[in-house]
Amino acid sequence: MSQLTQRLRTRVSRLIGSEPPGQAPPPWADVTPRVFPALSEHTRRYADQLGPQDLTPYEFRVFSQNGEDGIISEILSRIGIGPRWFAEFGIGSGHQGNCVLLADVYGWNGLFCELDHQAFTQLAAKYQHNPRVQTDCVAIQPDNVEAVFERHGVDPELDVLSIDVDTIDFWIWKAIDRFRPRLVIVEYNASLSPDRAQVFPNDPSARWDETVYYGSSLGAFRLLGRQKGYDLVHTDLLGINAFFVRHDLADRVGITAPPIRPLNFGLTGGSMPIDPLGRAWIDWPDGDPS
Repeated sequence: MSQLTQRLRTRVSRLIGSEPPGQAPPPWADVTPRVFPALSEHTRRYADQLGPQDLTPYEFRVFSQNGEDGIISEILSRIGIGPRWFAEFGIGSGHQGNCVLLADVYGWNGLFCELDHQAFTQLAAKYQHNPRVQTDCVAIQPDNVEAVFERHGVDPELDVLSIDVDTIDFWIWKAIDRFRPRLVIVEYNASLSPDRAQVFPNDPSARWDETVYYGSSLGAFRLLGRQKGYDLVHTDLLGINAFFVRHDLADRVGITAPPIRPLNFGLTGGSMPIDPLGRAWIDWPDGDPS
């Protein structure tokens, strides 16, 4: 969620620090740069004694925006590694993301997709000499996602799929049938009740307008995941990403009660401005137009 994360960071910084636009945010506006390294070290020292009940102690970041690198690594270490393939939608310029560590350090095969032309120019330049990583400037939609996979030769049982397009993420995952990722990461809207299945309308032309009107509820993703054969195993500390493991592998993770978190951007309780238009989400599946 490159755009959402960056804009949330700016908004929280201004709310807390009241600095004029264009000035650097105060160092205490986003505490994640010091929390994640400390959390990683704390886990190294005390995890055996404390006996973590969920995956939170394993959050850390190398190239991810928050603690996703650590969660992905821990999940893969438990469920095992398949064909060493990833796909990530909404990667931005490629300087950070959920699968950048897999691409840049571990040499995995993968596909990065980014719609923004300026960001894609940087992304394509970064990976132009890497034969294992493909890039595509394409609007991922429910009716083209599997064709994009096929065009780029994505393995049908790819290890990691990360979806972060800020709007129709739910519908994109719903449309994927012939590909069965081992781990799926989706951005959810933590301002919505996790007990309701509320989804963003299936409008491929929609673009996020920097308000709270984006994405779908965790309840909707959990329901969709169950229907597709996936179990929720984690939500991150910031209440941004949800991690689903394919059901035949989920027992290996050993998580029966994953944490359910509200939006907590920067670990300071940051959120997004309300939608001045008062637009509604769809109650799914009763409101499923497909």
